[in-house]
Amino acid sequence: MKKLLMVSLLIMLIISIAEAKIDLNTATLLELKTQLPITDKQANDIYDYRFYNSFFQSIYQLREIESIDQETLNSLKPLVSVSHYDEKDESAQRRDDIYYLIERLGSNEGLQEGMSDIWEDYLISPRNINKLAFSDILNLPNTSPIDVAAILNRVAVGDSISSYRDLRKSPGISYYGAKNLQNYVYYKEQPEVRDIYFDYQMKYNDSPYGDSEKEMYLESMIRFDYPDSDAPKTPGIKRQSYWGYFNMESDRATMMNKLRMRYKNQFKAGFIYETPKGSTPIFDSNSKTLFDEGKFYVGYENNINFLGKNFLKVYAGNFRATFGEGLVMENTDSYSPRKTGYGFNKRITGIIGDISRTQEYALRGIALDWKRNNMNAVVFLSSDKKDAVVYDSNENGELDDDDYILGYINMTNRFSNDELEESEAFFNTEYDDNVNQVKIAPRLDALQEDIIGGHFEYTPFIGTHIGFTGYEAVYDREFVVPEEDELKEILIYHSDYFDKWKITDNEITSMYSTKTTEYGDKDFRRVVGFDWRTVLNNTSIQGEYAELEIDGRLGKIGDDPSALLISSYTQFDNLYLITIYRDYDLDFDNPYHRSFSESERFDDTVFDKLTYGLNNTLLNDMYNNSAQPSAEKGIYFETRYQFHQMLTLNKAYLDIWERKSDARRGVRTEVKLEFKPIHQLRFRIRHKHQVKRYDDEMERGMSQADETELKFITYLSNYDKLQLGYIYARVLQPPYLSILSNPSEPGAADMAQAQTLTTGDMIYLDYTHNFNKNLKVIGAFSMWYANGASFWDFEDIELDFDHSDRGYKMWFNIHSRIANNVYLSIKYKYKQFLTRELEFRDYNDIPEEGEYYFQRVERKENIVRLQLDWKF
Repeated sequence: MKKLLMVSLLIMLIISIAEAKIDLNTATLLELKTQLPITDKQANDIYDYRFYNSFFQSIYQLREIESIDQETLNSLKPLVSVSHYDEKDESAQRRDDIYYLIERLGSNEGLQEGMSDIWEDYLISPRNINKLAFSDILNLPNTSPIDVAAILNRVAVGDSISSYRDLRKSPGISYYGAKNLQNYVYYKEQPEVRDIYFDYQMKYNDSPYGDSEKEMYLESMIRFDYPDSDAPKTPGIKRQSYWGYFNMESDRATMMNKLRMRYKNQFKAGFIYETPKGSTPIFDSNSKTLFDEGKFYVGYENNINFLGKNFLKVYAGNFRATFGEGLVMENTDSYSPRKTGYGFNKRITGIIGDISRTQEYALRGIALDWKRNNMNAVVFLSSDKKDAVVYDSNENGELDDDDYILGYINMTNRFSNDELEESEAFFNTEYDDNVNQVKIAPRLDALQEDIIGGHFEYTPFIGTHIGFTGYEAVYDREFVVPEEDELKEILIYHSDYFDKWKITDNEITSMYSTKTTEYGDKDFRRVVGFDWRTVLNNTSIQGEYAELEIDGRLGKIGDDPSALLISSYTQFDNLYLITIYRDYDLDFDNPYHRSFSESERFDDTVFDKLTYGLNNTLLNDMYNNSAQPSAEKGIYFETRYQFHQMLTLNKAYLDIWERKSDARRGVRTEVKLEFKPIHQLRFRIRHKHQVKRYDDEMERGMSQADETELKFITYLSNYDKLQLGYIYARVLQPPYLSILSNPSEPGAADMAQAQTLTTGDMIYLDYTHNFNKNLKVIGAFSMWYANGASFWDFEDIELDFDHSDRGYKMWFNIHSRIANNVYLSIKYKYKQFLTRELEFRDYNDIPEEGEYYFQRVERKENIVRLQLDWKF
């Protein structure tokens, strides 16, 4: 019995020792570096050999690697093993090797959602780096113009790149540039790939409406209690708001289905259909069709040998068109502050198929993109219906097809026009000689937009180009912005709130009109511009200038509203520097403008601040979902610098700008510093400082916000990770000087207010645990005491905004590869917090007892998010 026990223990010991060995065919790069007595170069060479040459059949294959000598091999023999390798086709193996990248791209939200489809195609079917054009390489993630110029300059002299190691040797290329490219390209022989690919994705999300959107829908639309009225108080809010009328408490779930097909990286097609919150499912509607409500494209991309080498793209259906710095054309519904165009803020230029969730600014038609030697020409045509804000311009008491358009609107909830008209009829109520008439409202598909546009680019030598872009949009209805006094009467439901109209509302009065007293009547909007780039050694300088044609001449610069952006990017091995200057005119109202800015259009206007006083609360969406930058003038600096192996300035930026609508000057800076004593431990500190109206400390619009974050990160075995963080925020606001100079009587409603300091803090714990290579869980727990402050919290693939008085939340996201080609992600979040429900808008005398708002209440949210990806 003892012998049997000893033999069993010996066998278990042998098995445990064997399991402790590093498997050369499955070990990660991190495991090779940290668990074997070899240099980082040797670890990289072993990993590259396995990735680009073949999997190991024997330990002795290590001698085929130049940096591994016999002495190193002898030291590795007792420490490594070689597992059996099941041969797969090239595409399936690449999918296994880059699973983590595909998973990350497939989960992307917002701006990069459409881009991730393109990048995933190139992950599965890479392209020959020696045959790519400048824009093709630059469109890949995290590549800089300097890296691209380094590659093309080498290829131009006949020195083809033969391997990743060879790519790293290219003069002028950065380490990160080469590393980010390695999974998207090949060098000599094209890997064997399948001819046909399908990719199906389903997303379900029952997240509640955001606070701004919920306030918009909860705000009462039946206002009997005007400040000068003796009418009784509003009896309740249930049926007097859009929230109550449409019973929106249950309108939470969204469902999205997306299908893409690709044949040999040449023929491409895709389709997406989304059922947003509160919308009627497609199969429950007699008027909607998949073609009308969904998005689709078919495309062809290939090299054509006709009078030389040509590369041709043709897309029909929905497509995305992006050129230059985004001043003339970049059609997406998403807004991104401080979008530099580098790193993770990259934009894909040219034409690509579009089955992202963009709706309002989607282009539907046909587009052609032709590249030949040093020229690139693009032509695109689009014809589509657009949602718009309509107001009663003919004063007949109805919103009909003869009324004017105020502007585009991207609606949070796309109620049908019949639903909107029925709700407005309900709200149009008369009481005590006061008339509450809805005079302005959004409408679905209210505007027919037909666009013809194009782009021409000439490249005299590698790294330098000049391009010209323009489009003309023809409309079937007039855009007319009334004079300020008339506009206030349309937008604001009662004259007692006219004093809420501020100088910042210049952004509304400066909106584009097709019909004015100055230049007559026209049915189009025309935007033209030119862009440029040149690479000088390790610096790239680029920019774009655009004009919105009003009454000036097409060929004359400076006689129409304009926008200008100039930027430079300087790159060293462990340092980069970005400088951006922008200047956008207030009248430059281009709906497809998506360049760098600090805030979106209509910030601090009545669309943002006066929900309770708007004639129609749905106008709040003009700001909530605005995708255009605000009119600004400013300069921005950004850098990253690793000045020691243990110490890195991860990111630091400074932005100084002036808002054109009211000449308010602001400054914003943020610094992120990381200390890494060993690879497994990181300490990070972040500080953000922002001042609005820094040139006048006593101005009421002045505010100062500071936020400091401390974070501790530890990397565990098997790619597990723990993060512990603490955030402290403070907001300082000045006193009401006008009140201080004329103090109110004690107890008066307008008592003097001194300088106000608001503070808040938050603590959180994030974790990542990999059960095996096919199953992991990511989650977090956080609690906060905001006291008027606010915090942005990044939840794996989503952002959450926490600004309630106090609360806590926990969430986890399970990522599972349930089959070779099937990926499943399930997220659950529980959030509990104290908040102040929407105030009653009672502008009569406040009763002697009681309060005119609901007391603090405790809100609980349970949120589920599901995503399924099937790639075959």
